[in-house]
Amino acid sequence: MKKTIYDIAKDLDVAPSTVSKALNNRSGISEKLKTKIQNYANEVRYYANASASKLKMKKSFSIGIIYSEDLNIGLEHNFFSSILQSFKTYVEAHGYEITFVINNLANRKISYLDFCMQKNIDGVFIVTSTAHDPLLKELVESDIACVSTDVYYDNLFTVISDNIDGAKQAVDYFYQMGHEKIGIITEAYDTVASQERLRGFKEKMQALHLEVIDDYIIPARKYAYEDGYDAGQKFLKLNTKPTAVFVVSDVIAMGFIKALKDGGLKVPDDISVIGFDDIPFAKHYEPRLTTINQNTKTIGERAAIKLLHLMECNQEKTTGIEKVPVTLVKRDSVKNLKQ
Repeated sequence: MKKTIYDIAKDLDVAPSTVSKALNNRSGISEKLKTKIQNYANEVRYYANASASKLKMKKSFSIGIIYSEDLNIGLEHNFFSSILQSFKTYVEAHGYEITFVINNLANRKISYLDFCMQKNIDGVFIVTSTAHDPLLKELVESDIACVSTDVYYDNLFTVISDNIDGAKQAVDYFYQMGHEKIGIITEAYDTVASQERLRGFKEKMQALHLEVIDDYIIPARKYAYEDGYDAGQKFLKLNTKPTAVFVVSDVIAMGFIKALKDGGLKVPDDISVIGFDDIPFAKHYEPRLTTINQNTKTIGERAAIKLLHLMECNQEKTTGIEKVPVTLVKRDSVKNLKQ
């Protein structure tokens, strides 16, 4: 039979309030007694009644995660999975659990908001989503606290990499290495990240008085290796090619480089390439990929801190953006034309 606080108190000949203080790590009892009670609770496999605690506090201690598959970005994508892991670690350390928010429950279509209300979700972290999803807009406009790392909305706080600066760093490094004919592989789904990286690319090109050539702006359908390969096929058909290409994702960059290799071009001898993300495999790829590093740990933690603050302080929603700095990681995929 499952032990209760009262059983433990009786077994150890202490008051139930003393057991409660020990199990909740509160002051008022000696460390020696606290350790004794905690060890005994572990031995008898005592677990607090989470449902009762939630009911008492009128909270579920549950945080929803929106991770849209419309972008063809699975959970195995290192960038987003790393952010989610950092976020998860932080909120779990503060007593929360996470659940994925879906819009299909028991084969019945429901909105994100309906799901959150049915499950009594305290707050939501929007990891990925399409830019103009009406179901997302409905959730953001509700009373449920929301934080994002992927989209911009009124009354939504977003923690995101400084994509514009990252693109500028990539173009500037190409220029320092002697490249003036520079192209970009962007993402056609019009995500916030791809928009900002294209904007940063154009702004830096113009600041350096370099021509932005329309034919050198090639869209990849989504954030997948195959889409990078398809973009590479389009690149190979250009009559006049740039000497360097900035690619808005490492995964797309790897597919792009494979297409170049299959087309008889070498990286960086013929074409220099810079990616974005700095996924773990980037330093093991051939050639080792020069890329823009995103601090996924900081993004996840900052999103968690902001969301918990909104939930626990009952703070009104505010529109806000926190940009996390990015850094250029120099490896082997850029040729120095000045040598």
